[in-house]
Amino acid sequence: MRRELKETPEMDVKMLAHMSLVELQTAYANRQLSPVEVVDVSLAQIAATNDTINALYGVRADEARAEAKSSEERYAAGRQLSNFDGIPVTIKDSVHAVGMKWHHGSAIHGKGVLGTKDAPPAVRLKRAGTIILGKCTMPDFGLSGSGVSSSHGIVRNPWGISWSTGGSSAGGGASIATGIAMMSLGSDIAGSVRLPAAHCGLAALKPTQGVIPHSPASTVRSAGPITRKAADLHAWTKLLLGPDENDRYSVPYWGATCSTEPKVGACADFGFGPAVEPAVLACFSDAKAVLSDLVGPIVDVDKTAGFDAYIPIDDMLKLKGWLEYSAADPALRCHTPSELYEWFKEAEGWTSSKIGEVDCGIEKGVAYCVDLFSEVDFLLTPVMPVVNFPAEDRGIDPCMPLRHTTFTALFNQSGNPAVSLCGGFDARGLPVGIQLVGKRFDDVRLLKLATQLEAALDIYGPGKKEWPIVPLT
Repeated sequence: MRRELKETPEMDVKMLAHMSLVELQTAYANRQLSPVEVVDVSLAQIAATNDTINALYGVRADEARAEAKSSEERYAAGRQLSNFDGIPVTIKDSVHAVGMKWHHGSAIHGKGVLGTKDAPPAVRLKRAGTIILGKCTMPDFGLSGSGVSSSHGIVRNPWGISWSTGGSSAGGGASIATGIAMMSLGSDIAGSVRLPAAHCGLAALKPTQGVIPHSPASTVRSAGPITRKAADLHAWTKLLLGPDENDRYSVPYWGATCSTEPKVGACADFGFGPAVEPAVLACFSDAKAVLSDLVGPIVDVDKTAGFDAYIPIDDMLKLKGWLEYSAADPALRCHTPSELYEWFKEAEGWTSSKIGEVDCGIEKGVAYCVDLFSEVDFLLTPVMPVVNFPAEDRGIDPCMPLRHTTFTALFNQSGNPAVSLCGGFDARGLPVGIQLVGKRFDDVRLLKLATQLEAALDIYGPGKKEWPIVPLT
């Protein structure tokens, strides 16, 4: 039995940007909105903004419209593939998808590699009927917390186009903040979904390692969703999770580790890294106060690492860069940005002894993460010690392009789940991120707490903060 569309106010990008996932799914189910309308709005917003923010490439306009029409027909017949059918999304450059180009952000890979197999997250998105609008620009090799790409240029922050989007899921952050699509699938090896969320006023999850399968398999890199609302993260995570034969580290998990009331701690000083800026501390303190109203007294976690726990991570990332550079076509290696090459070329001559030292340093950092949670279930931290930096920069330190990942990178090594959400804005109107971290496999309670905190902070909505639908100069 075909169900006709009901009359509804004309959809526009502002309306879409303020809708929750559940609201859009309900509008589809009730035939108040059509996937065709919503995809057309997103494609129009891409056309209106992408020349400015440079968030996307390989936009599938014709294919997306055809898929939206098929989705509309399924809803009319009551045969939708899932409640995600017809929901527009974007995916990161580094996520392999059939028929879409992979560049890993760098001209060192020439014209890119055409995908012939879907990565596990792409499989799940397609199986559910979501509509992939295009791929999101990322920085070279994913090895900077920025949107600077030798392959596609500079991604710019819609909250102020002279400012960075963060990275490496840079285009995902910029596009979601501008109202394009409902979710962007990114990946996170040192903060790469949480940093763009912080820079762009969004929410993002780096799950417990293995909860969301990805390929190639990794012990530290996780796929994760970026959304406008923390309240939407739970549903996207449920869609994406589960074991996959293409990710040998994926785990059969979805649940909570404990039913008791959460004990929450807070820490804005790990004892290393750049000094935390006053605007970041102000938002952190505000979030701490709001959180205490939700869960009771917050434990001040005054534990420092006792060494610079970022240094071995930086070394690990150097080695990663050198290996990718070495594996590239020798004729194309000259396209490697000199700043990155000068940073990672040191790894060329590393011995097994040096690599062993790096591994030992990382294990010390993991032990520190375990100690942070010895008396608490969840930990509130800043996402970054800084608010932002110029869009043209790869980070705050040219010698260490991810130096500002003090509060994020450690939890990739330890496997802890972590959520970034908007904690407020500085005097320039730039978003400031706050992070909630949980114990491994406590993703459900973490997402619930993040949703409660977001609701209590009450930042976005009519008469409050508005999304930068028109990017700000």
